[in-house]
Amino acid sequence: MNYQQALELLKSFDIKEGHDWDRHCIQVGAIANRLAQALKPFVDIDPDRVRLMGLVHDFGRSVTHCPYRHAYEGYKLMKELGEDHLARICACHSNGTYREEELPEYGLKPEDFFVTCLEEKLIFIADNLESHGRVVRQQERLEETIKRYRLSNPDFVPILESKFGEFKQFDQEIRQICGKSVYEILEI
Repeated sequence: MNYQQALELLKSFDIKEGHDWDRHCIQVGAIANRLAQALKPFVDIDPDRVRLMGLVHDFGRSVTHCPYRHAYEGYKLMKELGEDHLARICACHSNGTYREEELPEYGLKPEDFFVTCLEEKLIFIADNLESHGRVVRQQERLEETIKRYRLSNPDFVPILESKFGEFKQFDQEIRQICGKSVYEILEI
């Protein structure tokens, strides 16, 4: 699947009025692409592939907005389309966000939900920086998300809070590669 095909698939989903997760997917792909472009002189990375990964990361939201199940549903969709690599980014983009009791239903293991390579880390980072069409610092993005989930799904809040440390670790890795932080690369 190439980017244009994935974009057409996104456009085919029934997106409820008032939801903007389709725009979020496009923006996450664009942010991840910008980061990959900055890293390309230092490492072997394909910014176009990273952009595609960012685009599809939340395709499971076409089925559910549950913070856990959307990862499984995206994984399932991409597997059905024969896109194993893209299935993986759907599962792991939130880095460790899963429910143990739901894994057998999808044939997944806990390790399937953790990012392992630079491309996957860029999607995690981009997902943590995109907020309603704007590129913002992670603190702003997560505070808004935590506020939303505090009422609707309070058990998910500690998982969101854990993302601060993960983001910082990945940002340090990027700084080691290119000498700039994510915020410096994106000029935010």
